[in-house]
This record gives sequence, structure tokens and C-alpha cells, in this order.
Amino acid sequence: MAGHVLVFAAGELPPGGVPPFLIEAASVVLGCDGGWKHAAQFGLDVTAILGDLDSVGQAPAGVPRIELPDQDATDLSKVLTWCETHHAGTEVHVIGLDGGRLDHRLAAPAALIEAKSGAVLHLGGGDLRRIPPGTRVAVDAEEGMVIGLHPYGEVAIAHLSGVEWPLSHAKVTTGTRGVHNVAKDSTVQIEVASGDLLLSRSAVHFG
Repeated sequence: MAGHVLVFAAGELPPGGVPPFLIEAASVVLGCDGGWKHAAQFGLDVTAILGDLDSVGQAPAGVPRIELPDQDATDLSKVLTWCETHHAGTEVHVIGLDGGRLDHRLAAPAALIEAKSGAVLHLGGGDLRRIPPGTRVAVDAEEGMVIGLHPYGEVAIAHLSGVEWPLSHAKVTTGTRGVHNVAKDSTVQIEVASGDLLLSRSAVHFG
């Protein structure tokens, strides 16, 4: 399937604006519960609305609603899990994560871990993605882009290159060690041997 899945969460859109490619290349548009309301300002039709459906509001007639009732997970986590099943192999991008309740903002990155999702979360300061263990991943970058590593528990990093401070066969754990690395190339190469790791790309460039 050409294009990517674009998920509108129910928070605020990135204050710096939405990257145009997210709108232009979307082939499937999902509303995470009340997040469907964001789609109209971009002239997008919502393919489906998903979540526990407790704050959908007056959604357009004819838009399918898919109830995901598990109360032990956030709507975002459930939608990401659903995408892994129903749109496997397709890029998933999420916007609408800024502002709102503090617990929801803090839980959004953890949803990538919980759902074992390959989605990219777009926030006001940049974006965030999970690095799946067992394979080398190439992440697009620009020289001077700030790259952050955010481990959940202990993580074994087999390889990190294309940055000012590369790593090889290193163990990191929850903390601040991986904050503020800097891209030195157009691609950052990273391989996680084991553990749960998120990688952030900052919208602020240095150098």
C-alpha cells in the first residue's frame, strides 16, 4: 500500500506546525478517539475512529468506529497495537500528542514500548521512535541534529554510529546518559541487542 498511516491523537498539534509530508502522503487516516477532529483542518477524511470511544463527540456520519475496550492501556497504545496487526509493514505516524493531561503526555512514549510499535511520534520538539532489538536500523538525520537515546530498563546497544559519541557493545539503563548526542552524517546507524530503547530526533540543530 502506498503512503503511510496517519493517526490523530486527541492532544494538541505540534506548536511548530505539522510537517507537510505527513498530510500529503497519508493513505489511511485514523482518529484516536476524539483526535479525529484534527483531520478536518487539513481537508482529510477519517478512515476510522478507534479507542474506547468515550470522547468521540459528533463524528461525521458513516465513519466506522472500532471500539478497543481494554481499560488497562491508553487509547494510543491500543491504536498502535491495532495498527501493528492491521497495517503491518506500513509506516505509522502520530500527531496530536502535545499539551493535554500530564499523565497522557508522559505515557505516550511508553505506548511505543507497550505496543512494540514501529510508529513515529511527532511532538513539538521533534520526533520519537522505538528501536526494535535484533536488527540494525538506519535513521535519517542531518549534521548537527540532536539525537537522544532513552532506555526503559537495561538496554544492550550493539552498535551506534553516525553520531559524535558512537557506542559499541555498551549497556545503558534508565537515566540521562544517552541525552544530547549529535548527528555527524545524514544517517544514524543503531542496533539494539536487547531491551527497550527509544530514539529521539530534535528539531533544534546545532553546528
